Amino acid sequence: MPSVQAATVPMAKASAAEEDTKGMAATLLSLLRAATLEESAAAAATAAGDEEEKTASGRSLRYIEDYLVNEVLPFYGNTHTEDSHVGSKTTRLVHKASRYVKRCMGTGAGDALIFCGAGTTAAIKRLQEVMGVASPSAELRERLAAQLRTEERWVVFVGPYEHHSNLLSWRRSLADVVEIGVDDDGLVDVAALRRALASPEFANRPMLGSFSACSNVTGVMTDTRQLATVLHEHGAFACFDFAARTLVLKRNFIITVILLYETIPNVFRSGPYVKIDMKSGEMDGYDAVFLSPHKFVGGPGTPGILLMNKALYRLSSQPPSTCGGGTVAYVNGFSEKDTIYYDDIEEREDAGTPPILQKIRASLALWVKEYIGYDTMSLRERVYSEMAMERLVSNPNGYSGLKPGWTRLSFSYYLSKEEFKFVLAAIEFIASYGHRFLSLYKFDWITGDWTFRKQAIKYRIMTEELALPTALDLLGEHGESKLADKLEKKYGEYHRFESYLESAKKIALSLPAISHQAVTIPTGVDPDLVLFHI
Repeated sequence: MPSVQAATVPMAKASAAEEDTKGMAATLLSLLRAATLEESAAAAATAAGDEEEKTASGRSLRYIEDYLVNEVLPFYGNTHTEDSHVGSKTTRLVHKASRYVKRCMGTGAGDALIFCGAGTTAAIKRLQEVMGVASPSAELRERLAAQLRTEERWVVFVGPYEHHSNLLSWRRSLADVVEIGVDDDGLVDVAALRRALASPEFANRPMLGSFSACSNVTGVMTDTRQLATVLHEHGAFACFDFAARTLVLKRNFIITVILLYETIPNVFRSGPYVKIDMKSGEMDGYDAVFLSPHKFVGGPGTPGILLMNKALYRLSSQPPSTCGGGTVAYVNGFSEKDTIYYDDIEEREDAGTPPILQKIRASLALWVKEYIGYDTMSLRERVYSEMAMERLVSNPNGYSGLKPGWTRLSFSYYLSKEEFKFVLAAIEFIASYGHRFLSLYKFDWITGDWTFRKQAIKYRIMTEELALPTALDLLGEHGESKLADKLEKKYGEYHRFESYLESAKKIALSLPAISHQAVTIPTGVDPDLVLFHI
């Protein structure tokens, strides 16, 4: 077995690019990390400790939550009742929050902002509803579609790497969906899109493109400006899903559960990292943007955001997509046709008690993004990307004999240098020693999941072979990490991470290099398809 650098956290001399991230930017990021709410509840047990997830959602920030508790909740009131002090104050806060979100997104007078649901999925669904193409059921979809004239049916173009929300929901709508493939570079095939838009099959039909701004798997970025221009040249609306929270080294690392594929290193990111400018009315502008602020730092608990060109709203002469309190000026108790709904799109599409705290929290999460600055985030991510590529590519292990697949390696811009280097060291460790830990995990043949056997490591390895403190000494009576707390207070991040790696190496060396445990392949599973160790 080759020597492993992962036993310690190397603190190499900072590069020039690293030095550029210091100063005021570094101070801001330190303050951001200090305010991040991260506890053991967010972690999952593994052989070497707990692991956390920071990709599907962002992390809450203490000062945002404190602001809501101290400045908003004491004066909380329903925005539908402005005749009270609390109602009036809350209404002003919500309007201020909405204006700020619009300003950050570069909206114009012809755009509407609608908060909906809990993320992009709800935003896309709401757009379909206000366009009049949402279908209540599969059975009704077929019947309704058959009643529409061809020139009335929307044609929706989607890309090759859409999130399910931006594909399946359109398929279930009354629109005809056309999927555009990839070109030789793995990007949206613009030439194919041009041909499809100009096809006689779709002549005189309303058209819309709904594309992901960033692949949620590979991190590859779409040239949204180019696509918007092409769509507008052919009279189609341009809509983009900016939900993906992806910072990816454009190389698929599969170490222990990963294999390595050669590609070009780069950094890609979307909603939480890039500036989004609607540029309303311009050829390369957007007609709709879908956003999930819960992926932003400080964003958990925020609603989905739909920013849309008002020309896409097709319910002006009809009831809103959801009828309820706050959408009507007059209700006739005897006749629906005499009910008068508000004309303003944002009012009529905000039925019932609105997500007041969620709207304010969304604006604060956007404020954090703007305050940190795009240059700071971009530089930080580029530095981390280059450092990771340089270090991990040199490791010769982790290539074969394990389950085919890939793992997305995501480095958040606010990650500390110590934590970043610890992650790299941990990956190197897994590449060299990961196979030894298979006996500590239970494999589910139905789901393909690996579950850590807590008892194996807790008693056999920790107390007997490693002569480490008992589980209670390490974890405390209620599972809190006493050892980690002590290390953090006494030595800081460096020594805490170093201790994790040292413990992991001791555990690895106590395990056999080759597992001899008997594995029974269940009936119905073809042994020739089991390409990895169990």
